[in-house]
Amino acid sequence: MNKKVLYSLAVMASFVLASCNGEYDDWASPQANDPEAAAAKYGVTFSPGSEINSTMPDADGVVHLITINNSNQNISGFTVKSLTVNGEAIDAQMDGNDITVSANDLALLIEKQHNSRASVAREVKIVTTASANLSNGEAVTIDLTGEATGSLTPKATPTIDSKGYFMLGDFANVGWNLGTPLWMTDNGDGTYTATVNTNSTGSNWFKFYGGSFYSNSDWDTVNKGVMGCKENGDDALSGFVVYTGDDAAHAPNGVQTLVISGQGTFEVTLDMKNLVYTVKRAEAKYYLIGNMQTKNWTITDIDCMFYAQGGNKYSYTTKFNGAWDLKFVDSKGLGNWDVAWGTSVDGDNSPSGSLINSKSQSFAAPTKGEYYTLTIDMNTQTYSWIKLTDQAPTAYNSVSLIGDFNNWKGDVDLKQEVNAPHNWYGRVTIPSNGALKFRANHGWDASWGTSAADKSKAIGDLYYLSLGGENITVPAGTYDFYLNDITGNWSIVAIK
Repeated sequence: MNKKVLYSLAVMASFVLASCNGEYDDWASPQANDPEAAAAKYGVTFSPGSEINSTMPDADGVVHLITINNSNQNISGFTVKSLTVNGEAIDAQMDGNDITVSANDLALLIEKQHNSRASVAREVKIVTTASANLSNGEAVTIDLTGEATGSLTPKATPTIDSKGYFMLGDFANVGWNLGTPLWMTDNGDGTYTATVNTNSTGSNWFKFYGGSFYSNSDWDTVNKGVMGCKENGDDALSGFVVYTGDDAAHAPNGVQTLVISGQGTFEVTLDMKNLVYTVKRAEAKYYLIGNMQTKNWTITDIDCMFYAQGGNKYSYTTKFNGAWDLKFVDSKGLGNWDVAWGTSVDGDNSPSGSLINSKSQSFAAPTKGEYYTLTIDMNTQTYSWIKLTDQAPTAYNSVSLIGDFNNWKGDVDLKQEVNAPHNWYGRVTIPSNGALKFRANHGWDASWGTSAADKSKAIGDLYYLSLGGENITVPAGTYDFYLNDITGNWSIVAIK
């Protein structure tokens, strides 16, 4: 048979009948029959399919995984009920006495399970259930459990481009201009990264390209090396990469365009070994130093962190009590007064002004003892103060975390900054992936979650949340959690 090599599947060539619900003479009393004895009595056996130890064919697009052998004239045929691969269901059909699955479906399932399209061996365990059809028109369920370890090797993917990769898209100073490509940094392990600043608060479209196909003027040449996604406009923060010449299962409509949602700074990683990409927020982290801290003017303290607003802008809302309130540093400047950001005039309480980080002086809110939102724009290195209309925001006795990690009980309390009311902070370890929310006073009258539109954004992103939002999905790890209960701004910072 002339078969194109798509996959190689080597599975232990034995399947064992695990249970049978009863003998033909007394199907109504299945508990009285030994499964293996019944199978032997009625001549039902199960063996590896004809293609279980061969490369998967593309001629008919299916893989014959199991053959049901039957010598009993009382059984006229079989109907497949279910089949799982590594515990996940996949559609299966009967082809005569063979149980088959789609080659494409099988490939996609294995790739999803390993988050990889790499052409490497993958262990599989197969479990199937079928029913026997009786010649007298009745039907009886026979449970067939086949367990085997083997290897599924997806087809080869493109080799890594020796000239690297670049991006084009809706990014600052890049765009879709062949003259201004954004070349990605080669990390030496098959992954490539780039930091991008998106232009739009909505959708920012982009694609990857192989360096060997670069031209500063010829799109036909460049598009021979284009890579993107399966569904046009996919704004997920990670997924599989599809490429020019990819198969119909992965790219039914050709290479489509990826999207980053929102304005800000993002780190994009292209993993060419596994053909996956990831996108995560990469805004700098700025920490306030000054009178609002519990530990006044401690330059290593991270309890008070600005909340990113996108586009390299950040804000902090509280009651600013001091006459000489603050400076701030980024995460790399913690502990170093020489790089602290402030103003040129000590105690400046202007409603707006310029920022410097060399021999800087502290600055303050326009009026003492009132609620303000301080916004810093690090693109222009400026600041501005906006006084809150409501000078008596709702006060909460506590703000805590609750979720899957603590079985939705036994709240983990965050601490409120004594001199920066309505800002809460805590370092919490989340032992396993799951959902969580912020809530006030250990009840549900006031809680904070994410909106449906924000559910795909990365951990480490900084959101504006409304009361009563949806659960936040957080991977296992240790994090610094920040929340402002006036604005709903929050941040989760992974501790590595």
